[in-house]
Amino acid sequence: MMLTSHFFVQRGLTRSSKALSLRSSCKSVVPLNGTIRGSFPARQKESDVELNGFSNPLSPSGTASLVEPPPHHIGADAIRVVFRAGRDLARRYLPEPLEPVEDGLGFAYVADMVKVSADEPDQAFLSPRRTQYGEGIVGFYCRLGERAGRFSTFIWVTQDWSMGFGSIMGWGKKIGEVWRTHLNPYNPAMGEVGPGARLAGEVTRLGRPVLRVGIEIERAITPAEMPGYGDRGYLLRHQPSPGPEIPAATQLLELQLRGVRTGDVFTGRPHLEIHDAENEDLAPLRDCEPIAAYAYKQGWTTDTDARLVHDYSAADHSAGGPA
Repeated sequence: MMLTSHFFVQRGLTRSSKALSLRSSCKSVVPLNGTIRGSFPARQKESDVELNGFSNPLSPSGTASLVEPPPHHIGADAIRVVFRAGRDLARRYLPEPLEPVEDGLGFAYVADMVKVSADEPDQAFLSPRRTQYGEGIVGFYCRLGERAGRFSTFIWVTQDWSMGFGSIMGWGKKIGEVWRTHLNPYNPAMGEVGPGARLAGEVTRLGRPVLRVGIEIERAITPAEMPGYGDRGYLLRHQPSPGPEIPAATQLLELQLRGVRTGDVFTGRPHLEIHDAENEDLAPLRDCEPIAAYAYKQGWTTDTDARLVHDYSAADHSAGGPA
């Protein structure tokens, strides 16, 4: 995938963005440490006003931020279907210099997710609605040199804070509707998750179907038998320019997930439907061949410790502008 816009690397921004201080001075200045200072009309008396938080909206206490401070501890109860797209098609969806693996292997994924911010360790008990969300993904396995990983091309989530974190990190997330089969062995119509069970997951958006994955479980396997291509994600962080004197920013990042644990892994017959949905770009993938399916549980920690591996602005600026 060729990227041809003007880009800009943000430097020196503090990870926690602890305080946005607004103080009396001649004019607004944005120093490299991410703190913004400026002058504003005096109210009844001059006083320092601090706006806090990890993400917008910042507020006096910092509790209004859409995204809570990382690290975030994540758990997934997932269905993943591996499909073969072909190298040429897979390459169209991967930003350079990422390369497809094997014969353009991709994955479709639907999961029930649980997030707990390290900033609020009791969050799952105190506020379950702020920890649970659904997620669907279409992406591709890839390599950057000798390092294998995954690139999540399209992501749909059910909560705004998950989408907001995606914008910060470089995951291309949209709000959608996500459903996944829940089996309760005490329900007379259901059995346990295991051989013979059938599980499915669906994603819709704007009232239209986007994605459906399914598995007819045949056997249990060890976590090592499920292809992972490393616990590494590649992210494309794109920030369009908000004004003529403010450059855009597009960067390819590498993020290593920490503390990954996987269990309750099953494999079986795959089912896959990818739809030509409105405001998506999935039509070329509709006929991809599903070759494997897995149901599993996994947990990991995500932090803001991504590594910049490619800056598209440097190439564009050295060439005198976008191609």
